[in-house]
Amino acid sequence: MHPTPPRRLALAALPVLLAGSLLALAAPAGAAPPAAPETPETPESARIDLVLDLSGSMKQADAGGGRTRLSAAKQAVTRIIDKAPEQAELGLRVYGATYPGEDRKKGCADTQAVLPVAAMDRAARADAKSRVAGFEAVGFTPIGVSLRAAADDLGPSGKRRVVLVSDGEDTCAPPPPCDVARELKKQGIDLAVDVIGFRAPASARAQLKCIADVTGGAYTDSDDADALISDLDTLFRRGWQTYQATGKPVEGSLDGCRNAPLVTPGQYLDEFTGGRDLYYRVKKRQDQLLQVSATAVAEKGYDRGSIITVAAGPADENEPRSWLREFDQSMGWANVISTGGRSGAGGKADKPAKDDLGCVRVENKVTRSGDAAMPVELLIGIADRAPRATGVRPPEPRTGADAEGGFSFNGATPIGPGTHRQSITVGEAPFWRVELKPGQRLTVKAGVDIPGDFPQATTAGLALTVYNARRTSTLCNEDQRLTELFAGRTGHIERVCGPWEITEPSGTTGGDPDGYDVPGTYYVQAQVAEPGDRAKGIVVPLSLDVDISGTPRADHGPVFRFGGEAGQEPTASEGAKRAKPGAVATEASASKEEDDSPLDLLATPAGAGSAGGAVLLVCALTWYALRRRRTG
Repeated sequence: MHPTPPRRLALAALPVLLAGSLLALAAPAGAAPPAAPETPETPESARIDLVLDLSGSMKQADAGGGRTRLSAAKQAVTRIIDKAPEQAELGLRVYGATYPGEDRKKGCADTQAVLPVAAMDRAARADAKSRVAGFEAVGFTPIGVSLRAAADDLGPSGKRRVVLVSDGEDTCAPPPPCDVARELKKQGIDLAVDVIGFRAPASARAQLKCIADVTGGAYTDSDDADALISDLDTLFRRGWQTYQATGKPVEGSLDGCRNAPLVTPGQYLDEFTGGRDLYYRVKKRQDQLLQVSATAVAEKGYDRGSIITVAAGPADENEPRSWLREFDQSMGWANVISTGGRSGAGGKADKPAKDDLGCVRVENKVTRSGDAAMPVELLIGIADRAPRATGVRPPEPRTGADAEGGFSFNGATPIGPGTHRQSITVGEAPFWRVELKPGQRLTVKAGVDIPGDFPQATTAGLALTVYNARRTSTLCNEDQRLTELFAGRTGHIERVCGPWEITEPSGTTGGDPDGYDVPGTYYVQAQVAEPGDRAKGIVVPLSLDVDISGTPRADHGPVFRFGGEAGQEPTASEGAKRAKPGAVATEASASKEEDDSPLDLLATPAGAGSAGGAVLLVCALTWYALRRRRTG
């Protein structure tokens, strides 16, 4: 079964799009479209202070496997220290760790900053782990006092989070912890507190959850050591990581290919500014194949209708497109839009280019004039039509805790068949990768456990996306839905993608015009999609089942070369590119075809505010997708 390709039917009558269209069309005619999110190109990582409960109750041996709560906490904190990015600023504060007596005044002042909030270099890591190993649990539970102190640890400015782990309620109030949380919020401090109730009794949960709710943080219950490790990992990922855009810095031309930089196989990092398209030059022989993939990155997700297009052709073409042209459109939620194409469809040689010089254009229907710069990853690959041997080996699949999803295509975690489990926060969208050969079939199933008090919304659901070897996304299956909508349901909810049938050699587009039968690296992305803020940060368990069936055959097709940049984890040297100083932000000129884009149709007053208008919009989007496919 070949799921329906996105650029033919992805814009058909989809429940999620229809709901979004009704809301969009309800706006007054002529109203300005919503502004694109203004996000920095390299989103700032939060400074985080971990506040750990070392009160006497942590000595109880009920954390699973005969372990004490203290032992489980040590293991979880050590794991965080090991995994913290070198540039991440992490501090550690404990309470109840030094005073074992009964004097309330002394016990309620028992809070110490074990580690200052600072970058986790090698020396800091070793010192931190040594200190954690010596922890003892002896005293009171002064949560409110410790929260005040943690806010001081983090300083008065910047993006900051406190992660509190407690197995019970405050035994030292006043000050009541929730009142302290309100106090911090009233001061205008940009500080959120995430809370883990570790085997916390029902009597303590209301207090702990209040701390998270008041500050805009997340609350989750952890019932054993494994859950504590997973949940703590999830909360720290939330503070540290978004999509990690990587590549060799490049500045594409804004005025055509004449002055564009020459790009060779590899991954590059550029940016969209002010609605301007990007141009690059590329050299390849007529008998070679070209792959171009582009990924636009936003921290908070895109407006529905945002479009990114890649096109390529001889440099002397007025608008390069005779080699390849593909596009993808955002339906909301996801913080990436990605698309890609390969030239030479059906084994035909590309149109000759003078001096083998071609032009690549990344069309920008994502940002507008005046918007902040937005990162764009550009992946370039070239293949000879004749098969050739390659010494590149795919990475070894990971299992268990090491199979946590990554935060970019390059950082996608390699996995194989089986079930992979972790926790994620609502709004988080991790990536995994699987390697597929001719003769194999891929089926992916994601499942999440939604708590009974989940703040439901009409468009909330489980989104599961598969990207092919060209980094182009598609619908999961023939039901044509983008997500499994919750529709008020809680408990275990699943979504299945596939099977994808790999039947063609690597250099072709195969029987599926979108290339979902071509071998190579496929990417899987899962998230609990919720466009509002009420559910952001809620921690939910995720299971990812990967099934690879069929008998693999040798791939005798061309092998694309990506310069060793693509499909690998980012290295420390792959820094993010800063905004171009003095970049001119003006409206890009539009052709007649671009004037007929879904964004322009969305802004037309006809049918605004009616269900009939929404249907008309969906039809227009479908027509536009078909037209773009034919003109490519």
